[in-house]
Amino acid sequence: MSLLSQIFPPSLAYTEKDVPELFGKARLCHYSVYLITGGYSGVGLEVCRVLYHRGGRVIIVGRSQESYETVVEDIMTNPGETADSEPGSLEFVKVDLADLANINPAIEKLLRRIERLDVVWYNAGVMFPPVGSKTKQGYELQWGTNVVAHFALHKLLTPILTSTAASSPAGTVRAIWVSSIAHTRSPKPYGINFDDINYTKTRSLFSWITYAQSKAGAVLLADEYAKRSVVDAALSEDGTKKNHVISISLNPGNLKTNLRRHSSRLSNILFHFILYPQRLGGITELYGGLAPETGVEEFNGGYVIPFGRKGEIATHVKKGLTEAGTGKKLWDLLEEEVKPYI
Repeated sequence: MSLLSQIFPPSLAYTEKDVPELFGKARLCHYSVYLITGGYSGVGLEVCRVLYHRGGRVIIVGRSQESYETVVEDIMTNPGETADSEPGSLEFVKVDLADLANINPAIEKLLRRIERLDVVWYNAGVMFPPVGSKTKQGYELQWGTNVVAHFALHKLLTPILTSTAASSPAGTVRAIWVSSIAHTRSPKPYGINFDDINYTKTRSLFSWITYAQSKAGAVLLADEYAKRSVVDAALSEDGTKKNHVISISLNPGNLKTNLRRHSSRLSNILFHFILYPQRLGGITELYGGLAPETGVEEFNGGYVIPFGRKGEIATHVKKGLTEAGTGKKLWDLLEEEVKPYI
């Protein structure tokens, strides 16, 4: 029933018009700052559109300056369903998530020109590339891009997220890890094939297996960071308990986006009738990042489903978190692997 509810979501209860103005005294600064990977296409584009037209300072992280420049005018001139308000700003940071070596230099430059970071969406992703595709460091492409690179990016952004949370209203600073309904099809017993994450020993014949695993990885990292962010805030230097970053994973929905560019023609025909406009996926991500009800302590580590509701993660993935410590195991593994690059 949970899967059916995600495939056939109810009517919207949260829309772009529910997104508050993101500038001025209401947010304690002239512009709140938002960062999103892959923000110039698909769901990310719709998130950026709303953030910009509601007054946010929007930082898009991606590998193509040209792709960014082609959508700037579209974002600025087409507010969509967003209510009128003072527009914000857009800027681009060039990072290829398929190469860990280029992340740190780009983010170091970014951090020298921003003083806060209110919400980050780890949104970019690769889905169903040809089997055997790899990142520059030799990771299976989906795992390396969707999980390892976003983890490295998060490690670099954690200090500014933490400091922003400490001086902001509780629950307003968040890290959003974009997963998928596909995580329900991740490897048993716990979602991650720790014995052969990159499927080099037993090569997967289907890229959907490694895609599903990468989306389980996003769920695990969101859950683990939810625990760690509380501890980090509780151990602040002055001995006082400060507000901490809220960490959430989500399924944006089954959507008509260019993420499916590697899918077969037959697959696209079969899924045509259960795919929704990418705007609705943007609403799911905005709900996770900005809705008041997702900023409460009880939602930390939670999971959002289409198109803006609290949901439950796959049973076997949850079992791994609660019984096998898979969140900590993955976090510790990635921490060692990205150390040379950050």
